[in-house]
Amino acid sequence: MRRKIGTVLEVDVLKAAKVRAARDGRTLADLIQDALIEYLQNDTSEVDALRSCERFCSHGRTLPLAEVDELLQEDVLAV
Repeated sequence: MRRKIGTVLEVDVLKAAKVRAARDGRTLADLIQDALIEYLQNDTSEVDALRSCERFCSHGRTLPLAEVDELLQEDVLAV
């Protein structure tokens, strides 16, 4: 079931999306829907957080400060 929504986009983003949809022979709605589906399916922040946690917890010793800083930076970038 499809439902109409309203949203506000930057003019240049909307123009580029319309051009791309026309070039690909698709509707703007289909282009936006596919992009949103891909965005929702590729939640890298959870994967990155789990990887960082596993790496942090896998050591039986104290991590060097540089490695702790690297892990914290990965978490910041995932947000």
